[in-house]
Amino acid sequence: MVESQRTILHIAVPASVQFRRSNIIFTLLLGTGLSVLATLAVARWERTNYRIQFQRQTDSLATALQRSINRYTDILLSLGDFYTVSEQPVSRTEFNRFVQRVLRTYPGIQALEWAPVVLQPDRARFEQTVQTAGYPTFQITERESRGGLIRAAERPYYIPVTYLQPLTGNELAMGYDLTSDATRRNALQMARDSGQIALSGRIRLVQENKNQFGFLVFLPLYDGAPSSQTARRAQIEGYLLGVFRVSDVVEESLAALNYNIDFTLRDRSASPSEQFLGYYSAAAQTVTTQDQQLEADSCPYRDLCTHILTTGGRQWAITFTTADSPTPWSALSTLVIGLLLTTGIVRYLAQAEAELARTRELSQAKIRLFSMASHELRTPLSTILLSAQTLETDSSTVDRQRIYSRIRATAKRMNQLLNDLLTLSRAESGKLQFAPEILNLPQYCQQLTEDIQFSFETSPKIELTVSGNCQKVYIDPQLLRAILTNLLSNAVKYSGQQPQVTLHVSCHAHKITFQVQDRGIGISPADQARLHEAFYRGTNVGTVAGTGLGLSVVNACLQLHQGSLTCSSQLGRGTTFEVTLPRVD
Repeated sequence: MVESQRTILHIAVPASVQFRRSNIIFTLLLGTGLSVLATLAVARWERTNYRIQFQRQTDSLATALQRSINRYTDILLSLGDFYTVSEQPVSRTEFNRFVQRVLRTYPGIQALEWAPVVLQPDRARFEQTVQTAGYPTFQITERESRGGLIRAAERPYYIPVTYLQPLTGNELAMGYDLTSDATRRNALQMARDSGQIALSGRIRLVQENKNQFGFLVFLPLYDGAPSSQTARRAQIEGYLLGVFRVSDVVEESLAALNYNIDFTLRDRSASPSEQFLGYYSAAAQTVTTQDQQLEADSCPYRDLCTHILTTGGRQWAITFTTADSPTPWSALSTLVIGLLLTTGIVRYLAQAEAELARTRELSQAKIRLFSMASHELRTPLSTILLSAQTLETDSSTVDRQRIYSRIRATAKRMNQLLNDLLTLSRAESGKLQFAPEILNLPQYCQQLTEDIQFSFETSPKIELTVSGNCQKVYIDPQLLRAILTNLLSNAVKYSGQQPQVTLHVSCHAHKITFQVQDRGIGISPADQARLHEAFYRGTNVGTVAGTGLGLSVVNACLQLHQGSLTCSSQLGRGTTFEVTLPRVD
């Protein structure tokens, strides 16, 4: 009793189809694998390029810092040459005039100073001389434990800051004894003994009010040209020194370099607790005194992450790290493009396979349709021919009425089959028309049930009940005839020798339902699950004739009428099909 709701044919998957599907899977795996390999190759190329770029940038940063420090130390050498060629001791005015141009040219300079060696016996006379020169409050000072400036304690000699430019902002450094601080004293002694420029470790500048580190560069000056360390210690006259802030030197040297690389600057010549000089943030292009304690893996290339700067007898280490991890855009693009191409190829192959499968299914469906049609048409034609031959050869036949009924029923069955085929053909080609009109539904259904009863050799019993206001409904009569004819004919065919079929019509405000109920052989749950397969018939239909197209016709008509079909059935107890159509006033 099972008919199909769709014309799609489900057949066993042949080996050729499985082979084509294997090709699609192989293409998918091959394309994905090639995309991954290409992505890995591009990623490696990107990493190599980034390494080269990183190396070039870190080399540029280190070179810029080294050149900047060298330029600042060269200032002291120029000032030392000025002192050397002067026939008379350089006066304060001459010192101030000489350094003005340098101060305007190099904004990273905090101060340039001259600090002579003053022995303890000469201290009072020295202080009085400077006071007479216009600095009445001048005295040799040092820092106390709380950080304030006090008069320097007695010691064998002093090296006080005497000449100072610019004075504004650096007043506190005037008179400060450089030997009173261990960091400065160590640098002074290294410069004195070597006769070369020496850098101090990090210091807090006397004139510094902000939280920044500074460093001093000392150039020793002697009375004559000593040739040994002992002679240098005996002939030292004083020191020219430059006062620099770490942040000033670094920021000024990197102003023209816009690299996305951070770094930490440390003095390897100092003790571990005094090594940190500053942290440079590429995003802000500033140096801070907050030690970031960079992780060991924060730099992508260990061998390129540290550069050493050597100057003034000290070693400064620059530890680089990228501010942001590089995004492998090329590799990601390669992967996306590869996957898209693979997806496109697989989709094309899948569509081609689907078209081939559909073509094969249609071919198989046509073969089955032709076979079914020839069988279903040959049987009623044979019945009609035999009945007509009986009437011709035996004119005394007493059962003439029974023969006429058989011919009529057979012709009706042929007509129904042809109508079903025509309906499916029009639905498949999109030419099935929806032409609703106003019907008196009780009269229409009564006439329809009589026609169905008349199409069987022995008129079956079909009970019609109507509820609700069904006198005027807007329905396509041709589509409704095709729907009810197939459902009622199936109900009669699969109800045995004494069919008991009921058609109940119910009209509601927004819908109309047609319920076709029989007490026939029923449909198994397994067969109910296959209602959507074309040409499929229930396993319990036996020798009952049928085409398997009834529900296909019903479904095609319901789609145009925007209706629905539900089924409930139990084996041996019967089946109920319910059709629901929207009601339009």
